[in-house]
Amino acid sequence: MTKKYVVLATILLCLCAACRKQTEYDRNDPNQDYERFINSHVFAACEAVGHPYARYSLAELLQRPSDNSSEYKITFVNGPCKGVTVWTSDVILKTSPVDDATLIPTGTAVLRNFDNPKEPYDKDTTDHWNVGVVMGTSRAKQGIIDLGFPRDRNDFFPARESVYAHNVRYIISPKGKDVRKFIK
Repeated sequence: MTKKYVVLATILLCLCAACRKQTEYDRNDPNQDYERFINSHVFAACEAVGHPYARYSLAELLQRPSDNSSEYKITFVNGPCKGVTVWTSDVILKTSPVDDATLIPTGTAVLRNFDNPKEPYDKDTTDHWNVGVVMGTSRAKQGIIDLGFPRDRNDFFPARESVYAHNVRYIISPKGKDVRKFIK
């Protein structure tokens, strides 16, 4: 009996290995360079810090919070604050791209590229980002998502915009980075 289980387990492992998507790094693929560029940095608020309409830019993380301070030390690598080093707690540590826009639930807080370029993976237009809330995905099959951007706690009808799905990123860390939770 054990010999049958070993053979069956070997066959299953081979099938799983064959079915798993293989991703290899291609030095000539600008999409992978773009993702590597974004993943090697954090997003930090550089304008309107602490407000729901804060503008985020990519930054280099220099120091994490310690027992004495709850703030991160960062240096902005692009955007209007390029080259400025600050201590801030308004940092988004990890994001990931939206692969399938049809699967995003309404109400999800996401990060979107302010410039909303039609062509994806352009490093030159990744310097302004905003946190928004998914308002609708009815045009997700065409690659467009409707987002809402509340301006304050009394804003029952937030500004709405349609953006290309490739300009939207999930906020993975910190959990709970939701524009509706830090509205003052």
